[in-house]
Amino acid sequence: MDTSVHSEDLGEIVETLIEAQALLASSIYVDLVNLGLLDTDAAARRLHALGDIAASPLQRHPAVAEALGARIRDYAEGLERAHRSGSRPRFQLQLVQGGKA
Repeated sequence: MDTSVHSEDLGEIVETLIEAQALLASSIYVDLVNLGLLDTDAAARRLHALGDIAASPLQRHPAVAEALGARIRDYAEGLERAHRSGSRPRFQLQLVQGGKA
């Protein structure tokens, strides 16, 4: 499959890849919480740590690293909110407006 990509489309492609990586990483922790193998607080802490690691510019462009780290930490904050509510709800990840809301 040989397709040309226009430079104006690259930003959206990179944004989609960043969101996909963050969603995949977060979904693993959501599954662990849903299966009762990890509590929400531990999952949130681990996702925050993963976000900090992903934000390191050692393996990727600094702007991409920061965006990926921030996105993963956004998912971690969602788990923290669930933990503070005192309940152990069943989680379901959803993309809202392509991950921008």
